[in-house]
Amino acid sequence: MKLVDLSVKDFLDSVDSKSPAPGGGSVSALVSTLGCTLARMVAHLTFDKKKFKELPLEEQELFIKSFQKIDKYRIALEELIDKDTDAYNSVMSGYKLPKETEEDIVLRKATIEKSLKLAIEVPLEICRISEKTLNLLKIILKYCNQNAITDLGVSAILLYSGIEGGVLNVKVNLNGLSDNVFKKSTLTKLDEILKISKQLKTSILEGVNKSL
Repeated sequence: MKLVDLSVKDFLDSVDSKSPAPGGGSVSALVSTLGCTLARMVAHLTFDKKKFKELPLEEQELFIKSFQKIDKYRIALEELIDKDTDAYNSVMSGYKLPKETEEDIVLRKATIEKSLKLAIEVPLEICRISEKTLNLLKIILKYCNQNAITDLGVSAILLYSGIEGGVLNVKVNLNGLSDNVFKKSTLTKLDEILKISKQLKTSILEGVNKSL
């Protein structure tokens, strides 16, 4: 059974166990998914408000498009919950390959390298999608139902937490790689995502707190 099909309690019990997976990567994807759902909840609570219906049509459409994009990001993040655990298991399988002969060693190394790059790509994608969602939160914040604005603040915190968790999971897997060009390129991407995301989260929380 997929992780996303488990009950909340069963998922929590899976994490709270001796098994190393699902671990921080899958949990980071889940956290960001929750950030998406909270942002969409705020939007759901906005559509029927008189203030929203009185907005110019183009502004309503911008809000609706943002709402729809966040749903696409939510679906992608849901898939990454299981993909991260699958990637981890693939890496572990690579390390268990035999290393008796020279051929074994070469095959084992190539398999581990390939698996590690997948295990890096999954949390990196969590970071990318979460950053894109944070950017859309600015639009939700601008027009949203003020009674639900704190939920949007929690959404921003969750999305940023998903990014920070994703960053840690990328870095730990980079340590096992021998491809230094790939390492450097990936770390540059992480730095940029963290920088932009932190600015977005801070801006959104400032907007939320000003309304309280």
